[in-house]
Amino acid sequence: MTDRHRKQSATMPESPPDNWQLLGVTWLLGLCLLPLLLELDIRVSGFILGVFAIQLATIRWPRLRPERGILVLLTLLGGLNVFDAYRGIAGQSPGTALLLTMMALKLLEVRGRRDLRVLLLLFGFLLVVQFLFDKSALRTAFMTLLLFCNLALLFDLNHISKPLAGRLALWMRTKRALRVAGVILLQALPLALVLFVFFPRLNAPLWDLGIKNEFAISGLQDWLEPGSVRDLVVSGENALRVRFDQPPGIPAEQLYWRGIVVWHTNGVRWIPARPGEFANAQGSRPTQVQPIGETLDYVVALEPTEQHWLISLDLPTRIPNDARMTNDFQVITAKPVDDLRFYRMTSAPNYRTQGLSLSEETAATALPDNITPRMRELVQRWQSASVTPAQTVQQALDHFNQDEFYYTLVPPELGANPMDAFLFDAKSGFCEHYAGSFALLMRIAGIPARIVLGYLGGEFNPITGHYLIRQSDAHAWNEVWLDERGWVRVDPTASVDPSRVDTNTGLQGMGAGAPVRFRIDQQDMLGNLLYQAHLLADALNTGWRQWVVGFSRNKQQRLLDALGLGALRDYGLALIMLIAGAAIMLLLSLNLARQRRPDDPIQRAYHHFLDKLRPLGLARRVNEGPLEHRDRVISRRPDLRTPVDAIVGLYLSLRYSGNSAATDRDHFQQRVRAFRPAVRSFMGRRR
Repeated sequence: MTDRHRKQSATMPESPPDNWQLLGVTWLLGLCLLPLLLELDIRVSGFILGVFAIQLATIRWPRLRPERGILVLLTLLGGLNVFDAYRGIAGQSPGTALLLTMMALKLLEVRGRRDLRVLLLLFGFLLVVQFLFDKSALRTAFMTLLLFCNLALLFDLNHISKPLAGRLALWMRTKRALRVAGVILLQALPLALVLFVFFPRLNAPLWDLGIKNEFAISGLQDWLEPGSVRDLVVSGENALRVRFDQPPGIPAEQLYWRGIVVWHTNGVRWIPARPGEFANAQGSRPTQVQPIGETLDYVVALEPTEQHWLISLDLPTRIPNDARMTNDFQVITAKPVDDLRFYRMTSAPNYRTQGLSLSEETAATALPDNITPRMRELVQRWQSASVTPAQTVQQALDHFNQDEFYYTLVPPELGANPMDAFLFDAKSGFCEHYAGSFALLMRIAGIPARIVLGYLGGEFNPITGHYLIRQSDAHAWNEVWLDERGWVRVDPTASVDPSRVDTNTGLQGMGAGAPVRFRIDQQDMLGNLLYQAHLLADALNTGWRQWVVGFSRNKQQRLLDALGLGALRDYGLALIMLIAGAAIMLLLSLNLARQRRPDDPIQRAYHHFLDKLRPLGLARRVNEGPLEHRDRVISRRPDLRTPVDAIVGLYLSLRYSGNSAATDRDHFQQRVRAFRPAVRSFMGRRR
């Protein structure tokens, strides 16, 4: 008899979710998918948004829910859409697109509460995928908030099996679910912190599968041509952050951040020297640096570039151990910078160099085939008025300053010979035009010249004491060789008269998809408040990138040394984690055992009431709340309506009203003791 009832209870179909649960899961997944949709192909994002629109419509009008045949067709279309967008399904972007498409389609086939639980559990995969694209503090905070909502929905699905009528009931269940989710998160925080600090760290993240980043990363390239630097200047992305050990003592406009050096040109594009071109050439000797004045020590946090060079303050004198410095002072690493990279360097803002090899001089004076007669005539006029090469250099700078040259992000089309057209016709361009034309003019004069690509300036944050250099600070300048000083930095762009600098480039210079950047006026109160908020946000993000995202194996070992735990390396930490995990599992087991034997007299009496229902085949299910269990008992045994309704009502009143007088507790316990339900036989008679 009892076994029969238990079998019926186990095979009874689970009640469907209510609209609030459907709506909650739909919005939760939609908010979690939204940041990822911005990273995917527009065709995939559009398909997923369309699926969510259908899901919202079916919640409002259930008759619109697609049948199984339509779902199969949508699944095929979704997979083909991903394949068409990425020409395959292997890789970070295609894999993410396929996962998001399938999860969105899973919403349309939700029939029971189990389907919603599966979706909420798959939510964990979405959390991991998020950090493949963005590891910022803002993204982490947003995902933590969504995780909190996910836990609340899971609790609600497991404890509310039937819709509750009324706003008060909805508020009570929501409040309870949020409270439980908050407790779970607070309990998990200490464990997460301990694991973060002490868990043995790998040299690469767990999710680093060696797949090359397939997204276009804004940054300097190893070549220069008209328009290449301008495309970076309209970008608002961060390039690097720098913190000096001592006050730098030089203004931001004199902070030249050195990247790549280009030597060879066909008159349009400039490219760097081949690896080992100067080191292996006959008669070559390393260029020596003699600092003038004090040197500066600093730490750089370089954003991923997928390139092999590191950015340094001009001119580097000490570099990281895993890097090498070329003859033209480029700092090169064997592994590309594919993640946030921290490194320490020393530079000399003022310096003198010695040692120009024959191969370097040949490369630095080589001319392309498109040098025009009027370019040579211009240089001859300068040389006739000069005695030394330094005076010729100054003549060129004066020419850019005194003639009608303009600085603009939107220069006109310059044709097949852009440098000649820039110098004599357009006289309007960006830093790559000035640096490229200046290098050619110096080479015509027989003065060795090359171009350096990097960044200029930076925004100082007084809260953290670091400089933020953005891609919009990208710049190109020149270096010329003067016998008495060596390689000398020359910036022809800075020679342009300030009155001829066009700062209002308009949207036409932004390019498709470029972010619109607003300049904050710090003079008024609101502008100053916004600027301070911007500095604070940047400070928080810097700390997050340095101490959380950049918490490497070396930093962990230094922290352990500071805590006196330096002897506990990888195996010692693993043993500690094993012992701590066993202790946590033991505590959880003891807590569960304590929960099975409640000390609360009200809870103890309620469990006694449940024990009396168990022989009737009416045991409370794991996913049932008191009200749902009461309704199921009454539907199966209408003769028990009065006592069961009274006992459950008293229990809820004592448990959640906050007013539990001794007389009410005694009355509740008496009702439970008096409850003696009869067990029915197969013929319906009591026994």
